[in-house]
Amino acid sequence: MSFLRVTRAATAVVALGALSSAAAETNSEIAGRLIDKQSTAVPACALLSDQEITKMTGRPSYTKAEGVQLKNGGSSCTWDSGVNINLFSGPRSAEQHEDFLKAFKQDKTPRQTVSGLGDSAYATAWMGNHYQGNHAVLVVRKGVHTMGISLQAEGGETPQSVQPKLIAVAKAALAKLP
Repeated sequence: MSFLRVTRAATAVVALGALSSAAAETNSEIAGRLIDKQSTAVPACALLSDQEITKMTGRPSYTKAEGVQLKNGGSSCTWDSGVNINLFSGPRSAEQHEDFLKAFKQDKTPRQTVSGLGDSAYATAWMGNHYQGNHAVLVVRKGVHTMGISLQAEGGETPQSVQPKLIAVAKAALAKLP
């Protein structure tokens, strides 16, 4: 995997939230631990097309979505419009997603239950810093799948103001899961 691909993969993974400034590992080091070159995971990029993401978010897309396979049966996809989907599949998908959040120290962010999506869902907001923006995040389960979807707030937007777009993305992605 080239340095550029690892850097892009790290960016995809970091879209889940900002790391504490006191973190011992860099984003690239964490991504290196989480990215799997030989995974058979369901590819998150196969769930939604670039055109679907553009339509749901109202944001233009200039490049093709970038996907990586994560260890433990997961995959991640990042669109340049500020959307990221992390998908884990299998009987331990919820636990694997929680481990993923712990790796980025995002497992203790406040969560609000969201009804009407999948088997269980919650929303949260991750506040960034001058390197990373603020994100609205939605985590939802369907059967053996656990999916974390984030949408970066841009300009004067807040994470709360982009939640309707995030819910639309989640519903469309859930509809394509088996």
